[in-house]
Amino acid sequence: MQNRTENRVLAELPPADAALLAPCLHPVGVIPGPTQQPEFPSDCVYFPDEGQISALALTSDGETIEIASAGREGCLGPIFPSDLHDGLLVALGPLRAFQVPVARLQPILAQSEALSQALAACREALLLQVRQNLVCGGLHPVERRLPRWLIETADRLESDVIPATQETVAQRLGVRRTTVTLLASKLQEIGAIHWGRSRVEILDRARLESETCTCQRMLRARVSARPATQLTVARRTSFGT
Repeated sequence: MQNRTENRVLAELPPADAALLAPCLHPVGVIPGPTQQPEFPSDCVYFPDEGQISALALTSDGETIEIASAGREGCLGPIFPSDLHDGLLVALGPLRAFQVPVARLQPILAQSEALSQALAACREALLLQVRQNLVCGGLHPVERRLPRWLIETADRLESDVIPATQETVAQRLGVRRTTVTLLASKLQEIGAIHWGRSRVEILDRARLESETCTCQRMLRARVSARPATQLTVARRTSFGT
């Protein structure tokens, strides 16, 4: 590609396909304050180089819940026009990414089989993530969902330090901040995490994993059962590995 990238979907495109896409890619970056969650236009697809971008569902009274996320392992946004939604796309902490409007992406997909296959795999993996998050939010207590969110976010950031306040995490999980404060205290008591003013550090991953629900393992199993031609991109997009 003309621009160097740490995003694995972009970096693994064949040179000819990358050259088709390069003129449409626009770098974006933010370094928000500890309580800020910068929003991005929802008619673009984002390929993170650093950080995480998430799709949030929004209720009529302003409440939110995270439905899908991506780090440098994948992408997020309306890969196809039918994917457009009225929710929010927001960054978690510092973000560097490449942005491409979905309207400009469609003609390139018609010319690039490699890009079309890669984005179709990303889209399917994101849909798996959305479905599993729906099941998790409906059936599992927040005591299990919080550890799962911390582990999966750390995987996408490729860091044991997550730049997030308790208010931010509460908005991602669709619960009250006081609930997150109480659960964070319990996780700190068992030595799994340390939560400072605007960041949380995972101290004992095995201990934290023992507190999670089964959703991450189930999501891995579902991705592993998919056809081999789409498996690599899908696995990366689902878990950040």
